Amino acid sequence: MNSRGLNSLLLLVCVLAGCAGNPMRQYDDELKGTVNLVNSGAVKQAIEQLEKNNTPGVITQDKDILYYFEKGELLTLDSNYANGRDSWLKADEFVREWEDSVRTDPAKLMGNIGSVLINDKTRRYEGQDYEKVMLSTNLTLNHVMLGNYDLARIEMKKTYEREKLIESFREKEYDKLQEEAKTQNVAVDVKQMKEYPMAELDTPEVNSLKNGFQNAFAHYLAGYFFEVTGESSLAEPGYRNALKLAPNSRIVQAGLKDVGRRRPGPKEADVLFVIESGFAPAWKSITIPIPIPRSTGFMITPLSFPLIKSENKGFVPSTVSVAGKQLPVETLTNIDTMARRQLKDQMPGILLRTVIRAVVKSVAQDQAYKGGLALGVLVNIGTVVTEQADERSWRTLPERISVARATLPQGSQTIEFQTGSGTYRKEVIIGSRFTIIPIRIASGAVYIGQPNILGSGLSDVGASGKPAPKKPAKKTSL
Repeated sequence: MNSRGLNSLLLLVCVLAGCAGNPMRQYDDELKGTVNLVNSGAVKQAIEQLEKNNTPGVITQDKDILYYFEKGELLTLDSNYANGRDSWLKADEFVREWEDSVRTDPAKLMGNIGSVLINDKTRRYEGQDYEKVMLSTNLTLNHVMLGNYDLARIEMKKTYEREKLIESFREKEYDKLQEEAKTQNVAVDVKQMKEYPMAELDTPEVNSLKNGFQNAFAHYLAGYFFEVTGESSLAEPGYRNALKLAPNSRIVQAGLKDVGRRRPGPKEADVLFVIESGFAPAWKSITIPIPIPRSTGFMITPLSFPLIKSENKGFVPSTVSVAGKQLPVETLTNIDTMARRQLKDQMPGILLRTVIRAVVKSVAQDQAYKGGLALGVLVNIGTVVTEQADERSWRTLPERISVARATLPQGSQTIEFQTGSGTYRKEVIIGSRFTIIPIRIASGAVYIGQPNILGSGLSDVGASGKPAPKKPAKKTSL
């Protein structure tokens, strides 16, 4: 490394180690308060907390994709579908910008100098791969809730295209990292990470997933939507794609078997309950020693890697009781498991980036010490301070997405199901043709959002409150 490279590294280290901006942002700690407010049923206060944390000049200079991820989720929990949609569309602009770069200049994304010199947190956060797909899935559901069926169809197509693009890019990215490793004369293997809990990424549940970004719920939702809107030829591919991702799912198998055969009566509706539970896992940073080649031989160097930490795990009821029926509930998507599969698939690339970064830093340290003890100590301190794994993630996403489905009488119906805190009851409106009823079960609150499909229009009706063991919760109209 020449003196110019050393100076650049020094500048980056000094600035990033001392600033409170995005590169060193402790995002997981920041979101704990927001998640706790949602858990207690105080979603409006959670929105206020999110806004406070994203005031320019306080923690972040610009509202990034994470802000729009989280705000869209919180507004949707508050049954504010229109504003939730608008926030998610802002987030989608970031993802589409990433997609455009992948299509036109993927090398630009692969060669981010900041992540080589400092850490992955210096890279602009583009969203985890499963978050990109979940964003499109959430927008699909949001458009349906608002009655924007044409936009829902577009989003379903975009979901499929997004999955294919991610798959292609990750293959190219890893090939590029391997080339860089050869250039730096670096040979790494995940087996070197003896102190890393790899067993948590190597479970039967994780290994059963095709990858870490496709989710069965997205494709089942597409199948359901096309079926209930009379497009059975388009519904079948949705169910088949869902079945590939969840081959043992009875509800997906039934959807494919009976596609086009369900015919609700004139006063009945095909009802889909979408039950979201808990919160997505946190990404943490763990530091472990790795042997790094130096001019004098190998040196054991502490390096940081991301770790998945399950927090706020969700309760999934076994059934939903409504209109005298006990509807079985089945989980189609486990975001905790998806996050682990994604991390497992990307760990070789993360290891390569981290080791390459350590080699570059070690060269800078050697040259810095040649320039004097003070300079060497400064670079050494900066290297330690900036060695952190990227902990950013969409924290308000649910941990699990489950569904229940049945043909039910139209009109007002009382639904009942178990939560981790007792029995929850609430009146909902079953509309004409079909109705989707989203339910979010947090540790201390239940959020229910519902479109009122009666006639030609849609109105947003939603409620949130703590589980009530004895009496139904009051309905709140927005």
